[in-house]
Amino acid sequence: MIIKHACFVLFLLLVGYGNSSKILIHNPIFGFSHVKFISKLADIIADHGHNVTLFQPYHLALKNLDGLVKNQNVEILNYYPSHYDELLKKETQTFPMFWDSHLIGNPVLRAFMLAPVLGGEFKKTAMEVLSDKNLINELKSKKFDVVMAETWELSGICRNLKLQSEIQSFEFSDLAHLLDIPCIPMMSTVRYPIFNQIFGQPSFVGHVPQMGSVGAPEAGFFDRLNDVFETFWGIIAQERLNSYQNQFIEEAIGRSVPYWKDLVKQSPIYITNSNSYLDYAVPTTATIVHVGGITMDLKKMKNGEPLSEEYEEILQERESTVLISFGSVIRSFEMPENFKAGLIKMFESLPDVTFIWKYEKDDTEFKKRLPKNVNLKKWVPQPALLADHRVKVFVTHGGLGSIMEVAYTGKPAIVVPIFGDQNHNANMLARHGGALAYSKFDLPDGKKLAGVIKEMISNQKYKQNAETLFHVISNQPIDPTHNFLTHLDFAIKFPNLRSQVPEINQVGLIAHYYLDVVLFLCILGIAFAYLSFKLVKRILRRFAGEKTKTD
Repeated sequence: MIIKHACFVLFLLLVGYGNSSKILIHNPIFGFSHVKFISKLADIIADHGHNVTLFQPYHLALKNLDGLVKNQNVEILNYYPSHYDELLKKETQTFPMFWDSHLIGNPVLRAFMLAPVLGGEFKKTAMEVLSDKNLINELKSKKFDVVMAETWELSGICRNLKLQSEIQSFEFSDLAHLLDIPCIPMMSTVRYPIFNQIFGQPSFVGHVPQMGSVGAPEAGFFDRLNDVFETFWGIIAQERLNSYQNQFIEEAIGRSVPYWKDLVKQSPIYITNSNSYLDYAVPTTATIVHVGGITMDLKKMKNGEPLSEEYEEILQERESTVLISFGSVIRSFEMPENFKAGLIKMFESLPDVTFIWKYEKDDTEFKKRLPKNVNLKKWVPQPALLADHRVKVFVTHGGLGSIMEVAYTGKPAIVVPIFGDQNHNANMLARHGGALAYSKFDLPDGKKLAGVIKEMISNQKYKQNAETLFHVISNQPIDPTHNFLTHLDFAIKFPNLRSQVPEINQVGLIAHYYLDVVLFLCILGIAFAYLSFKLVKRILRRFAGEKTKTD
């Protein structure tokens, strides 16, 4: 292991610092796990010797961002929109309706609601950024070699478009030819079919079970039907969200721009936060670069950072401690009342267990309803707590940042997906045997949740399976950081390479899956069977007739 890391450091010294590029990274401030992932990439790229500028437009007034970027050479440009004071004053900057809304959980309704609900949160700041000529001139003057942008909030993909259009003083006929600044797209989540398909990944229907389906090989007809249904409407939802952003980007720029797919697909690689040894096994292409686990510091995750005296006292209260956190986008204090009542009943059912619950609001009246074994905290040192052996189980919403942290600490988990990719993440982790996926609609049933937590604490199989997964991903043959840097350098060197995307992706659905050939062979088979039947019938009739004459 020491030799492996030494070789990697030598690689950084010999390769990284000899090929320095100026890189602009678009880091929209929206979800903490997204920001953390991109900030870590900025550190890694700067450590590799590139000149990095991290541009951060605020869509939400997130806190606790100081210190995410460690490399002092990374230039951070925070962009506070004109309505930033409103963001600071707003108590609810998240989506409480996702907690218990059956409507938003319906794939058809979600396909039509996602664009205005989530895209609306991006719109105001994104339009202001794209319309800010002083900002554009400042970025233009830096003469970047490449832009890196997440495909969740698409204005970053168009940032290079805007820069180049300013350079040309708007004298152009086809904007697609003006994208002289290469843009490398990335995603801080696991696989999203609509993006991965652009880079040649076949459909993952059947490889990844959808919400409500049982995975292969146990999957039956209705599971497969549900997989197709959920995947279809999931793609429609993302397509509508991206088209919605395309429209307000055009509105901000004041002219038509290339369709988002045409912008995204120009890169030779697409970076995702999926880990091949944690995620489902899915056919893919060389253009899709998996770097899941890149944000994890194995040494820190294994040994843990020192905890404050306050947390040391809490962890010493009882033999077992359970950590509960539902992330930054969905907040515990916005949880429906019946969900809270269910958790309180669960707390009362497990008096021998200490609970640390990330609850983002000071609520004196609510605290009075809680038993003594519950500690509410507006913020928790999650990685350090997960690394502590006294924390037995982690109850999480299934955001990918939390999934990675619990996987890299070998800790059992109960994953309660709320929305988005969290259902995928929950089942992805649970299939390794160290975690359980738990429906959010079962949270009101405190007795059931108490039983699950008690089982996970007492049954050693969950801990053993979680530790086995940790040993696998911490010894994976391709280091995520090495994988990322080598592909980044490759993409900068060959920005227009598209040879690794299968040409068959350029054809329609029928030709792609040879449906016309399948139909032709089916018709041919039916015709052959029919003619064979007729021939056999005629032979039998003739034989029967000849036998009658003989008699």
